[in-house]
Amino acid sequence: QIKKLEADLSDKTNLNNIVTILEFTHDEDAQTAHAAIHALHRVFTKLLMNGDLKKPKTQDTSPKAKVSLWLREQYIEYLNHVRSLISNEEPGLQVPALNILMSLLRTESEFAFMESNQYSFPNSFYGLLVDAIIRNPNFSRPLFAAFVDKYVNVYDDLRHYFYKDAAEIMEAELKKTEKQTPTKKKLKGPSTDEQAIMAQNVFSILDAIKSMPTEESEIDEFWTQNPEGEKEDKDERKAKHPLLQLKVHKRSFSLCWIAMLKLPLTEEIYKKTLLVLHKRVLPHMAEPKMLMDFLTDSYNQGGSISLLALNGLFTLITEHNLDYPDFYQKLYNLLDRDILHVKYRSRFFRLLDIFLASAYLPAGLIASFIKRLARLSLTAPPAASVIVIPFIYNLLQRHPICMKLIHTNSAVGEREDPFVYEEKSPYECKALESSLWEMDTLAEHYYANVSTLAKIFKEQFRKPKYNMEDFLDHTYATVSEI
Repeated sequence: QIKKLEADLSDKTNLNNIVTILEFTHDEDAQTAHAAIHALHRVFTKLLMNGDLKKPKTQDTSPKAKVSLWLREQYIEYLNHVRSLISNEEPGLQVPALNILMSLLRTESEFAFMESNQYSFPNSFYGLLVDAIIRNPNFSRPLFAAFVDKYVNVYDDLRHYFYKDAAEIMEAELKKTEKQTPTKKKLKGPSTDEQAIMAQNVFSILDAIKSMPTEESEIDEFWTQNPEGEKEDKDERKAKHPLLQLKVHKRSFSLCWIAMLKLPLTEEIYKKTLLVLHKRVLPHMAEPKMLMDFLTDSYNQGGSISLLALNGLFTLITEHNLDYPDFYQKLYNLLDRDILHVKYRSRFFRLLDIFLASAYLPAGLIASFIKRLARLSLTAPPAASVIVIPFIYNLLQRHPICMKLIHTNSAVGEREDPFVYEEKSPYECKALESSLWEMDTLAEHYYANVSTLAKIFKEQFRKPKYNMEDFLDHTYATVSEI
């Protein structure tokens, strides 16, 4: 019946068949609804390309104009229904709905180009689709894969407008609830179900997009018309279309990430964000310092959140001239007993190795880190001790002035040690007045691999520095293999 109704639409006297087919799209029988949706997709595609859905001028009251207005109403009703299927519980309906909407988006762009010979992206259409996706409480794996792998991760126009539209939607949502500023992050669950869904969906898409361009020459894949296909202008100095400019893509990318970070994030999303920020976000930001407040607040929270913020914050300090005078004091205070137990331990030591690499750092500062690590190693698990020992050895090789820590016998135990472990300031803890008696203690460690490593400090420092990668990922199970 649907096929016959569709076929009869070749005669414009049967346009009311559209209403009948629209009714079938709501049919309880999935197969019937499916057939009706696809039939109307074909019908409206033809009508679009024929110009029958073109909005007539306000003053036009001709019969043809009235028919066009009526057809547009049916088209809008159809689009609303197909969009509603995006949040259907059945992925078998979600994915076809997405594909139909993306096809119609392309058709609308093609018709607009035919009409004006100028590039046009139907963003009023696409924005509603983006809204349906990021608010979707049933964002299934098949829908996610189709949207990301088939569309936004492939086409530059779809990715750019996703960033732009998602940012505007999130900002509007935040205004509705009058949320606090993005920098004052709190690790509590999102304040509304709507924001919880939005944060999860947007982050999952942002995290999956790997196609952000780094050069303008890479902006060359378009789902709609290629902006370069516009009618040639006699003026050869005509400005490049915004969609072909890298700065425009960076701006939309930045706005989307900033808006997402304003949402109240779950701890899981917060940590995942910090893990990718330095490599996958900061390099593409229009202005990386826009993340300064977010990263400094994260660094100030302490614990694993501080560890995860380190990489991004250090990137801002070294590459973007962020002034953070208390960076090393805060870093020093991150060194507590928990640091040698957390799952991000190896990541932290890789970063610490970078942070303490400069030969221009004060000897007293380096000595304080050496002493703090040495003291912590006494109560650390063996897998952590075998990281600390070669790490200290390398620091002494790199900063020879700190060798006095192993050449003095002024402290042979904690009682005689002038080093003040509880002191918060690495500049006031008297580390250079101390000695590395802790290495003598570790040389007697019950675990043979730890004691063997610690005995290196009793030998002459002729050994080249250790490759820390040989030690960083050890656990109880693997430490015996050293």
